[in-house]
Amino acid sequence: MMWKRILWTVFVLSILAGVSSAAQEAPPPVKLGLDSLVRAEATGNFSLGNFSFTPGNDEGRILFRLRPSVTMAPSENLTALVEGQWYAFYDDRDFSLFSLYQGYVEGVVPGVRGVSLKAGRQELVYGSTFLLGADTFYDGLAFDAAKAVLHPVDHLAIDLFGGRYVKKWAGGIEGKLYGVYATFTPKEALSVDLYGFRDTGGAGETHVGGDHEVNYSVGTRLTGKLVKGVTFEVEPVYQFGRKNLDGGTHNHISAYGGHADLTIDPAPGRYPGTVFLAYAYGSGDGDPEEGKFTEFHNPNNDTSLIGDMNVIGELSGIVVGDSAASGLHVFTAGGGVDLTEKLNLSLDGHYFRAVKVPAGFSREIGIETNLILTCKIKENISVLLSGNRFFTGDFFKDAAGSGKDIHYVYAQFQATF
Repeated sequence: MMWKRILWTVFVLSILAGVSSAAQEAPPPVKLGLDSLVRAEATGNFSLGNFSFTPGNDEGRILFRLRPSVTMAPSENLTALVEGQWYAFYDDRDFSLFSLYQGYVEGVVPGVRGVSLKAGRQELVYGSTFLLGADTFYDGLAFDAAKAVLHPVDHLAIDLFGGRYVKKWAGGIEGKLYGVYATFTPKEALSVDLYGFRDTGGAGETHVGGDHEVNYSVGTRLTGKLVKGVTFEVEPVYQFGRKNLDGGTHNHISAYGGHADLTIDPAPGRYPGTVFLAYAYGSGDGDPEEGKFTEFHNPNNDTSLIGDMNVIGELSGIVVGDSAASGLHVFTAGGGVDLTEKLNLSLDGHYFRAVKVPAGFSREIGIETNLILTCKIKENISVLLSGNRFFTGDFFKDAAGSGKDIHYVYAQFQATF
């Protein structure tokens, strides 16, 4: 049924756009593109296969992600994109997959002011990707979906969307995602977003949901300028719904999370740069089998607030061995400086403390540090060198009997044509 709706939408949109462009005599332009990423990475005391703490385990691999694409724009009202993806990594497991990543038609509805439609396989990315992003560091996140964008008045945009997770490009997740996302910009220095999502994503690499789980997220996001050179972002989120227990019973969900960020751009000097401060929080649940389920989840995030190493994947917490730390406080401080026009150096640190832990366990999760040197060879070609370390807290020793730190280094080449 989902595919039938999408195909009908594509068909109708194509006819409407074709009618409006009948008078155009220029041949339809076609653009070929390629988005490429190659990364050599190595870890210590960590498993890249399931992103888990593994004392004594050292491993490395080479990861490839190539996205060839064809973009067609037969008229100013219609654009079509077909984008494949080859995603592979080579280590002791070796994995390779090539398939359609995105394939959609997008256009303005003729005769209707401020309405556009987009139907087909696509990414859904909103805000600062705290709740919904495209997993840009790995294989992405795609949906077979339809989206309508409305501009009823000036300074207001409303997105309505619904679709199904593409299992092969969603870490094995199955289920559906529906949502509305509105952005109001009353003035240049202030933006207000309001949104609501309905997620039935089942168990996968990042999700722990079940077949009968339904998670609703409602939130707001405020961004703006405090004073010259200082910007802020605040995003509180509340979640409710039902948590699957054994396929036949469930508990109600009542959880909350969010983040507050401050970005400072000092006065231009010899070495331009930025300073970043943030706090993020996700509520926890010490006994998920009883009463209301109060653990906050944002598995579809693509945010750097929780670090780059994937030791911590989301604000729901972390599982080490058979022990879970539920919910997190995350404090982030970092900055970057342009050493030259083509060379940037950034360093940030993240302090993690659990909200709920088993009796007798420490709440101290640890501190993650990320050092990245970025060299922009050309506008569309970059090389990144990064060294990262997770200083494990006492929770790791309590849960796994080891307090060894986690190491992660990589060299990455990326280019877009």
